[in-house]
Amino acid sequence: MMGHTARRALRHGGCAALLTAALLIGTTACGAPDQRRPVTLEEAQRLALARLSVYESGPASVRLNVPAADTDVGVEAVVDYAAHRALGSYRALGRDGRVAWDAAGVSVAPGGRPERPGAAPRWSRRSYTRDPVDRALRLVLALGSDRPENAQLLAQSGPQWLGERRLRGHTYTLFAGPRPATRSFSSTKPSGPPNSPVTYWIDEKGGLGRVEAVLSRGGDPVTVDFTGRRAPLPPGPWPTPAASTPA
Repeated sequence: MMGHTARRALRHGGCAALLTAALLIGTTACGAPDQRRPVTLEEAQRLALARLSVYESGPASVRLNVPAADTDVGVEAVVDYAAHRALGSYRALGRDGRVAWDAAGVSVAPGGRPERPGAAPRWSRRSYTRDPVDRALRLVLALGSDRPENAQLLAQSGPQWLGERRLRGHTYTLFAGPRPATRSFSSTKPSGPPNSPVTYWIDEKGGLGRVEAVLSRGGDPVTVDFTGRRAPLPPGPWPTPAASTPA
């Protein structure tokens, strides 16, 4: 886990800035340069609906994979985008445990059988770090929105069509997200990576099936799969329950 084992990365660390797609560094992992083209307005409208579709499908079941030097970290969780909370299980280095996260931080509990039947998990709470696992967890929470994007503004910010792929029996169009432009001190023109580090897999109705995000230059992409299942958010380590029951 970039100099730390995956299990240590889940358990330790200090504060980190809020992760947004615009702050990721790198390029998209999908789509050859000669396949890329600017999106049409109709395609921008589909892209603009993606985060809303995720929000409305919640609580949503997700599968997260974070590549690392020593081992991949896998997380399966239920995400409640209305409550900004997620809870599930993780597996790394042949061991597993439970993980819960919200806007403020991460809670981790050891896996295996509890010390006594019916015992509550022994949660350990901490702030976010800049570790790729933490950045991926924050990315998952950022993928839902209670309103659509502005399609016309989105089309002007540089998203690209990358092609089509099959996934779990469905056809998805791959889009590179808006370019993460930054402002330089010497020019008023935006400067930054030429391509977005985030790739969205979107079906014909605007539903989001997968997101890939490159967290470091030259690194393998983090993958977030939306499995299409709805499930209530299980009880977690929060002071008050955020029970959401699927319709």
